[in-house]
Amino acid sequence: MSTEIVKAEKANPALEPLRHQVGIVKALAPQITSRYCVALQGKQYVQVAGATLIANAMGYTVREVEVKRVDFGGGVTGWEATCEILDLDTGTIIGRGSGIVTDDEKPWGSRPQFARRAMASTRAAGRALRLSMGHLFAYLGDKVATVTLE
Repeated sequence: MSTEIVKAEKANPALEPLRHQVGIVKALAPQITSRYCVALQGKQYVQVAGATLIANAMGYTVREVEVKRVDFGGGVTGWEATCEILDLDTGTIIGRGSGIVTDDEKPWGSRPQFARRAMASTRAAGRALRLSMGHLFAYLGDKVATVTLE
């Protein structure tokens, strides 16, 4: 037995917000993986609704900033959307993402314009959520991808 005195390391206070977020994700993991994940090729993918649930539990929300028709060139047109992740307490924007749906995309090219517009917005929300908190999806389980499904 050693009689050497060892100074204990103090917890790094800068890591507390991350520890808190990881705790939230771990607490939600059973609900997210059972209700808001889709299995594809041996991996589970979180749907945008599941990622939104995680964001809401952390005090964030997703807002649509812009959706517009775009001519992408070469005869390709479609919808482009931008969404942001907001801190509900401060109003601070903590993330942003964009998404598109083109009119020649299968199966979207045969769907009504309102559905294409909505999917562009969903993709933008998914991208914003993944970019701002996708690293936390790893705490949902080993088989869960760190990208959203839509």
